[in-house]
Amino acid sequence: MINLKNFNDIRLVAFFCVIGLHSILSNIEFTRLIEHPAIFESVMSNKQFIMNAFYGNFFKSGTILFFIISGFLFQMQYQRIDSFLPFIKNKIKSLLKPYLIIFVLPTILILLIQPYVGEEKFDLTFFIFFKEFVKEIALSNYWFVPALFITLVINYFIKAEYVIKSLFIFIPIWLISYLNIYLKLTLTSHTVWFVGFFFVFTIGRIICMKEVQISKLKIFNNKYNILLLIIFFYMISSLESMIILNYAHNVDYLNTLRIGNILFSVSFFYLLNIIFNKKNIKLPFEICTYFIYLVHPFVLRITGFFLFYYKFAFNYPSQILFNLIHLVVVLALCILLHNIFFNLKFKKKYIAEYVFKNKINASLPLYYSTFIFLKKQVIRSKG
Repeated sequence: MINLKNFNDIRLVAFFCVIGLHSILSNIEFTRLIEHPAIFESVMSNKQFIMNAFYGNFFKSGTILFFIISGFLFQMQYQRIDSFLPFIKNKIKSLLKPYLIIFVLPTILILLIQPYVGEEKFDLTFFIFFKEFVKEIALSNYWFVPALFITLVINYFIKAEYVIKSLFIFIPIWLISYLNIYLKLTLTSHTVWFVGFFFVFTIGRIICMKEVQISKLKIFNNKYNILLLIIFFYMISSLESMIILNYAHNVDYLNTLRIGNILFSVSFFYLLNIIFNKKNIKLPFEICTYFIYLVHPFVLRITGFFLFYYKFAFNYPSQILFNLIHLVVVLALCILLHNIFFNLKFKKKYIAEYVFKNKINASLPLYYSTFIFLKKQVIRSKG
């Protein structure tokens, strides 16, 4: 059975996967490899590409996990939703308000200032501004929030008795986006084809509705069976990446909407539920993953700029160590910004309370809260 208490822990894992995927910095040689179609013929024998595909696919479950959890919780709460207006107001307050304050406003400010600073100055027109702003939303790491909001709004009008029937619409939509990765008829990015995630969101709703029936299946209540599924689908996902780049000549070889990645992520969801039924993640301080999600692209830009500027890039397998170091640096900076932000006050009230719907208790400095956590662990071990 799915335990709701596990969802915060699963979100942390999903969030870590998202950061892990976004913090991958391909070195110059790999960038050259994927940008020149003439080299694609020999790419399957290139160890650098193979290792990058395996490394990237390890973190690909994050977005799928978020959509499954969102679909599950939506279905749970669906019967308690009285009308559309309170529902939409709640989602605007919890999803769009922080998104507007932490991402949209700073992005507009950056786009207005950017043309007039630096070496490459140019005149800013409304068309250039609009194009860059749309690009920031649709083709950057910030696509998830408006995509989830639209998904929630559409699913409001799909009653529980029609959820399974809705797959007759959502599966073909996903299938078109999936085949497009191989055929390259148009843009393949999952940030543009977010409609393909309607299928994944519906999987979350169905898991909630059929929870008892699914829990009776041996394959979903034995961690070793699920682990075998995860390994199998992970290999399928990595093989897909190689085929997409080698034969479809598509640099979007890590697209989230690949069937291998979806099946890998669903299996991972069930394994995490079994693991967290026995042991939960205990952090030394309360954390708002949504805030870190909203600021991490800014951190990635800054760290990525300096790392590339000083040419801190290596060939594989050293590149994997480099990726892991970058992941740790990004997480550390994000947590530092998190603690600074949640300790700021305005008129005797924490600024975070103006931004987020739920109050986050992050009043302790990072070093102090970590010290308290370690001290408790030492006392516990001695006791």
